[in-house]
Amino acid sequence: MKTFMKNKKRVIIPALLILIAFISIFFRLRLHNNAKGLADGYYMDVETGTPYLTEMDSYYHLRMTRDISENGHPGNTEKDGEHWDSMSYAPDGRDVATYRPLLAYIAIGVHRIASLFGDITLEQVAYWLNMFLSALVIIPIFLLTSKMCGILGGIVAAVLSTLNYGYFIHTIPGFYDTDGVIAWVSCLFFYFAINFVNSIEEKKRNRIILNGAGLAASFWMLYSSWYVYYMFAVIFVVALVAFTIFRHKDDGARRPLYPLYMAGVIILLIFLLEPNLIGRISHLLKNVFVRKGSLFPSVFVSIAEMRTPSLWAGGLSGLFQMKVLTDKNIGIINGVGGIVPFLAAFVMCGLFVRKAIKREAEIQHFLLIIWLAVTLFLAFKGWRFIMLFALPVSILAGNLTGWICSLMDKRKMMDRTVYKAMLILLMLFPSLYGVFRSSKDSVPSANSQMGQVMSAIRENTPEDTILISWWDYGYFFEEKAQRRALFDGGSQSDSRSYWVAKALASSDEKLSANIFRMLSGSGDKACDRMLEVFGENENTLILMENTLSTDKEYAGTLLAQAGADDETRSELLDLLFPENLPTINCIIPPEMSRISRWFATFGKQMGSDTFDDTEYSVALDRLIMTSPKDGTNVYKTNYGFNLIINKSGDSYEAFTSQSVEKSSQPLPITGVIVINSKGYTASRNNESTDSDKTLGWTVIIEDTGSQSIISLVTNRMADSTFGKMFYCHGIGLSDFTYEPELSNTVQVFKLGSDE
Repeated sequence: MKTFMKNKKRVIIPALLILIAFISIFFRLRLHNNAKGLADGYYMDVETGTPYLTEMDSYYHLRMTRDISENGHPGNTEKDGEHWDSMSYAPDGRDVATYRPLLAYIAIGVHRIASLFGDITLEQVAYWLNMFLSALVIIPIFLLTSKMCGILGGIVAAVLSTLNYGYFIHTIPGFYDTDGVIAWVSCLFFYFAINFVNSIEEKKRNRIILNGAGLAASFWMLYSSWYVYYMFAVIFVVALVAFTIFRHKDDGARRPLYPLYMAGVIILLIFLLEPNLIGRISHLLKNVFVRKGSLFPSVFVSIAEMRTPSLWAGGLSGLFQMKVLTDKNIGIINGVGGIVPFLAAFVMCGLFVRKAIKREAEIQHFLLIIWLAVTLFLAFKGWRFIMLFALPVSILAGNLTGWICSLMDKRKMMDRTVYKAMLILLMLFPSLYGVFRSSKDSVPSANSQMGQVMSAIRENTPEDTILISWWDYGYFFEEKAQRRALFDGGSQSDSRSYWVAKALASSDEKLSANIFRMLSGSGDKACDRMLEVFGENENTLILMENTLSTDKEYAGTLLAQAGADDETRSELLDLLFPENLPTINCIIPPEMSRISRWFATFGKQMGSDTFDDTEYSVALDRLIMTSPKDGTNVYKTNYGFNLIINKSGDSYEAFTSQSVEKSSQPLPITGVIVINSKGYTASRNNESTDSDKTLGWTVIIEDTGSQSIISLVTNRMADSTFGKMFYCHGIGLSDFTYEPELSNTVQVFKLGSDE
């Protein structure tokens, strides 16, 4: 009978895993099939035959994967014996020797195998890979949970682990990022770590060797998958220490100390791999968790995935169904599969704590307690960490399910099969319903218009051209235009964020142009040297701003007045005003207005209220409306106010109101800018004052004939370099020249020399 049941499990368990994997892939494939804009080709990349990738970092990993495939290492070149990426962090490039290549290795292996059966491109593999990798997490989750509490608990844990919202959105088609491997590799590491300790406890040599080999292999995979891989190893070390203190066997004999020896070996290994581990952790904590107190703002506050989540979103219904993919407010409970598995995890964790206090807990119990606590802390610090928190929640919820089912069996409850089914459905329904709703909409990070502009730049600009935009687009530019980017996800240094933001937010075009020239010619060297010479304080940044607002000759006078000697002054001028610059193009995508408030936030001295993001706001953004006629024109905006434009010939006045009367104005409009076939005209409201001009709003009308594109932005936004490029197509700028042959809705501006 035992042999029959054992053989039966050998068939049932693989069949269950295959079924769960199929469900995991099905929902992700459904999202792809239902994604908007794919059928009409708007989000299709004609060069690769796939839609554009869903997340901008994916393009960095794609480029590193291609480099590894072609060169044998990440980066497109070598510098001083180090692997080097000359495309990122222009103009210098950056060291990529520490790039974690596991995702690339898997993609390359899959691509080479798939190429044996057809003409498959690396881009196609990258687009689809994570959808299949997402199912691998169910293997260690199921094996670990089912061993602890039975098959039913393993099923619940496996389904929750792959279909929780946090993991789901990071493994959809087109999301070619390391999230797809971090989850299952970390679970694999913990699975072998637990089995290795238990094998030693059971004194079974063959299992010790097998699980030891698995532990070593999974640790290498973990090391190769994520740059914060050591977090999981440290969690295991803490579990080993706790296991030693609260031994589950306390018979008066001397307690074995091998868990402490294991912990010591792991810590030693981590420090050998990461000699500057303390410094790295300190820098990471500063960037992720410290929002204030440094000279430069933290760019992490602008990253959507690093925003602090709420406990749950969507009111009462949000507790029982996850939010759809496009929802901008995700809660922790929504992200792990709803309130039922969330509470179940903490109930089971409480039972494990009780076991630990009674000295009945095993290594897996300590590991799950610590794993849950650490990832819960991280989950409250940023959206992206909800995915990590969902993993121990899944295992613990599965354990509670298995524990309750075993109680039903022990008490021989009537109709317990029905109750078990109801319990499993209660655990899984929010997650399944949530991914079903999430499978309605997915928007790639780029579109055909951006692709066409990148192709035009690749074909019509010199190879050493530097492209400038906000960091969100940098990786895409490097991959599709094959040109260097000044600002991308890998060059989010404090000073670079500050200077790029200041250049875009400033109304001083000369300052903006000289900032971009400085960064394109000498990178961060000018700022670093200025801070070294004059001190790391705001006064130094103000001095830099004053020098960059003028010409090189007068800048030398300002530096001399600040106390720089002749040699230092000459060195600084060469860095501030570099010569022999490459071609510099500023790229302004149509979605860039959504992030424009960050330009003011990052482009200010800390402690100064010179700029305020509320003064760089947009109320109406490029709405297509009927062109204003002579007389009064009332436009309903659906934003809580009406826009009233009075036109008399080439003269305009504008107001906002709930009605036609001027008496109730929620927004003080001080002027109107009109761009039409006659050129560029600016009108001032008769009743506006000089103070209103600073604090008020500007209406921008792009009159194309029968229709107009109308925007309503703050005066600071309208006067900024970015505002003049984005809304006025460069009219009023002299250093930045609009390049219509390279542009469509994505605007390209060439930065001229300073001569």
